[in-house]
Amino acid sequence: MAYTDNHCDLNRIKDKPIAGFTIRQMLSFAAIVVIGVPTYTIMYANRINTTIACLILCGIAIPIFFIGTYEDVNGRTIEKILYAKIRLLFLTKSTRPYVTDNSFSALKRQRKLEEEYKCLLNKSNNQVDKPKKQKVVKTVKAKEKKKQKVS
Repeated sequence: MAYTDNHCDLNRIKDKPIAGFTIRQMLSFAAIVVIGVPTYTIMYANRINTTIACLILCGIAIPIFFIGTYEDVNGRTIEKILYAKIRLLFLTKSTRPYVTDNSFSALKRQRKLEEEYKCLLNKSNNQVDKPKKQKVVKTVKAKEKKKQKVS
């Protein structure tokens, strides 16, 4: 028997009971009707211009429509997106320190600590450290010799 695997995520499929709308969308349309129609009729009854009444109706209905229908690519609604933005901007620290601990810097710190420890041991034993020979002095003397040979 031949069969194929279906790799589609069935959890993302939403029920659309009436006319292809989700329950959330139908509730937002109902809220627009419940809020918008009485607002328009009250304004029209108070002899407000029809154009102004329609603009006010749109100003009320469009945000409700947006809240009810908007989803981003990941399926998050506008409330979840706004909560994440508010949490990011106001509830968390604005600066996040960037700190790494690679092995090279750890070895350098360890070597520095060992040198300080040896220095402290030498001082506690009243021993004077012998100065280390510097390569810089040798190179300066070598440069002076080269200048004398050239002239």
